[in-house]
Amino acid sequence: MKIFKRLILLSLFFLQGCVVFPLEKASIDRSLYWCPPLLNCASTEAETFFHSIQSFELSMPLDEAWPLIRLSIVELAHTSIEHEYPGYIYAKSYTPVFHFLDYFEVLAVPKENRLNVRSSSLLGLTDLFTNYRRTELFRELLMDKDILKLQ
Repeated sequence: MKIFKRLILLSLFFLQGCVVFPLEKASIDRSLYWCPPLLNCASTEAETFFHSIQSFELSMPLDEAWPLIRLSIVELAHTSIEHEYPGYIYAKSYTPVFHFLDYFEVLAVPKENRLNVRSSSLLGLTDLFTNYRRTELFRELLMDKDILKLQ
């Protein structure tokens, strides 16, 4: 019985992911932070090869692009915006088959005319590149609307 309990605890430890809370509007540190060491996150701010994605450089002023950015998030399958203020969107997304919860965030960096983007799973050692694919689909939606510069 002790072995069974230990296996359950060990499984819970390995299945944990990262709970992501929305950024505070008044926060001085405007960053999406890091990805956890597991293979279940993709971010423009990540420093590791496994988590890093290409930046999102805007081709138009942020105030013109923001409504289209918001629309593109709504167009992502199984995704809904949960929290928003100017320059920041926090959304929840669910995987199609098992409905696992993922967090999707977009943070504007107005001085550099770009977006920081992060998609991260709540659970699992790996997401089988679901978050990476979600960020790239988001990039395609923005490219189709001519919001991003060609890279």
